[in-house]
Amino acid sequence: MAEREYKRLTRARPRARFAVVSTGSSSLWLGKDHLLSIDSSGYTESYKRFYFRDIQAFLIRKTERQKWSGLILAVLTGLFFFPAALSEGGVRIIFGSIAGFFLLIFLVNLALGPACACQLRTAVQLEDLPSMVRLRRARKILDRLRPLITAAQGALQPEEIGPRFQELSSEATGLAAVKPHSPRYVVNDPNAPPRII
Repeated sequence: MAEREYKRLTRARPRARFAVVSTGSSSLWLGKDHLLSIDSSGYTESYKRFYFRDIQAFLIRKTERQKWSGLILAVLTGLFFFPAALSEGGVRIIFGSIAGFFLLIFLVNLALGPACACQLRTAVQLEDLPSMVRLRRARKILDRLRPLITAAQGALQPEEIGPRFQELSSEATGLAAVKPHSPRYVVNDPNAPPRII
């Protein structure tokens, strides 16, 4: 049996943050020499490959999404729990089951850990990775990718870090000092107004 070419790193997650019903989703897959990001709109799919030799950095930022969603779920649990506790019969069962459902989602959200936003940086782009939304999962994925990226790019020795950092910072300051070019005016037709290019 042939070995599968791709291994799934993340499940398909909605691209929109607060989507209840979303047709767009994103997932991340591991290939032999690259990562594959798949964005699906329900009707079409777009694919982006990020080769290990081109990846410069993964940027992970902890967000407050878990706290806010936990707070909203706790309020919803309380809103349905108190009427269930104060009523009897069928109303108690209905409100109690709804409160239990929100409590279950609250506990799952708490167990998944802190939320994060992740981006992948290459020389030409900074790409959002919306399928990596939990900090613990993002760290596991990075631990899995680190040896593959090091094998493709080579390891940076500790004594090379200082000179490499100075080289990159001097390039950045050099780019900041470059002034934008002045616009040129081109006239193709003597009766037409000039165009700025």
